[in-house]
This record gives sequence, C-alpha cells and structure tokens, in this order.
Amino acid sequence: MVYCPKCGAVNDDQATFCQKCGGRIVIPQQPASEPVKRAPAVWNQTPFDRTFRGGGPLLKSFLGLIFVLLVMEIFGALSGESAFAGNFADFLGDTLLLFFLMFLLGFFFGYYNRKYPRESAIVSPLVTAIIVTFVLWVVSNVFTLLGESQSDDFLTVMGDMVSSVLYIIFLLILLLGYIGVIMKAGSFGVPPPNVNVPPAPPAAAPQPAPYAPRKRMGRSNRDKIIFGVCGGMAEYLDTDPFLVRVLWVVGTLLTSGVLILVYVILAMIMPKYP
Repeated sequence: MVYCPKCGAVNDDQATFCQKCGGRIVIPQQPASEPVKRAPAVWNQTPFDRTFRGGGPLLKSFLGLIFVLLVMEIFGALSGESAFAGNFADFLGDTLLLFFLMFLLGFFFGYYNRKYPRESAIVSPLVTAIIVTFVLWVVSNVFTLLGESQSDDFLTVMGDMVSSVLYIIFLLILLLGYIGVIMKAGSFGVPPPNVNVPPAPPAAAPQPAPYAPRKRMGRSNRDKIIFGVCGGMAEYLDTDPFLVRVLWVVGTLLTSGVLILVYVILAMIMPKYP
C-alpha cells in the first residue's frame, strides 16, 4: 500500500494517482547500492615486476642468457692468445642450456617469493641449494680449466676437491634450510605458562594483547602417505598436499635421491600433530 502525499489516503501499490483526491503519487526510488571495491593485493613489487608482471622473470632469463653468450664470444675471441680462454668458451657453449635453466629457476622463484612469501617458503631451501651448488660447480670447472691450461696442479686439485664435496654442500644447505623453516614456523617453541593477571585499575595503561601461539609445522596425522611430512607442510601453508608431494618428487629426481634422506631426517625431527 502507498499513501497519497496530499490527502494521506491509502491506495494500491501500483497506483500512480490517488483514488480520493486525484493527486499524483510519486514513489521514491532507492539508489542502487554500489558494489564493494576491494583493495588490490599489496606485495613487495619491484619496478620490473610492476612493468612486466609475470613475464619479468622470463625476460631477465633471456637477458642473462645474452650476457653468457657475450662472455662466451669474448673468451672465444681470446682463444688464440690463451688456452684457458678457449676452454672456458667451450665450457660456456656446452652449458648454455643449464645456465638458462638456472636463470629461469632463480628469477621465477624470486618473483613468486616476493608475491607469495608464505607459500614459497616450502621450496626456498631446495632452490637455494640448487643455485649455490650450481655456482660452486662452475667455480670448480674454472679451477680445473685454469689448472689444465697453466699446468698448475694446485688449481686442478682445488677444482677436484670442490667438485667432490658438491653433494655434501647441497645436502647441508638443504638440511639447514628446512631446519630453519621449521624453527621459523615455531615447531620448537614452547608457549609461556598461563599467569593469572589481576585486572588493571581504570586509570592504568592498557594491557598487552594475550599470548596467541603461532601456527606450528609438524607431521600430519590426517593427510599422510608415509610419515606425513608433506601433509604437515601443506597444512601449515594452507595449500594442496598433492602440490607439495609433486614438488618433493621432482626435487628428488633432480637431486638424485638426496631429498629421500632429507625426508627421513625431517620425519625424525618434526613433531607429530593430530
């Protein structure tokens, strides 16, 4: 029912004129509600990220590849004057694809680590170990090439020594990295005991917020296949456990099975949660 604005008579809902006085009935229309605008997600963007977005890491990888090609051409031009220059140019030519893959891995991980720091924490030790091991492998080859070109046994021994301990360095970085991830997640933290604090007087300063224990990383008892390590990591990161397991299997293949040992060690040191 609607009321006439002049005489106040009651009319039907669809009436446009008053049945009593004949005055026009104007029904005020409510303004349509505007959709709620959500603020865009804020993350630690670099100028390169804002300009090229997801294509930035790929562009950086190609720039890195061009730089390696430039270095290879420079050393190739000097091959007539130095045996090391020619050998190093050949080494760069044989490993161009590997350099490009390392550029892709490093730049894409850096991009997603800035955008999703919590989710990328699970693969941060693995990526760091791969990149550091690759750099040390290049250094060992440089030592070996220098030793062979200059007939220096010391440089050759240094190159062989660095090459022989690469897997140990990789495993050490990986293990320390995941221990750091677990400790950062608060797995070894013990909540402080509850203390009964008397109520503060009205004029006292505001009390600090009550202690809230952080979310901890541990072995999952609900989503596990072997020991629940990947399931616990997925629960901590609020992500799909299948994705974590796929990444772990891929890392195991890339590291020739080293992640199997890391999995066993994590299963022994990570607490088990229901």
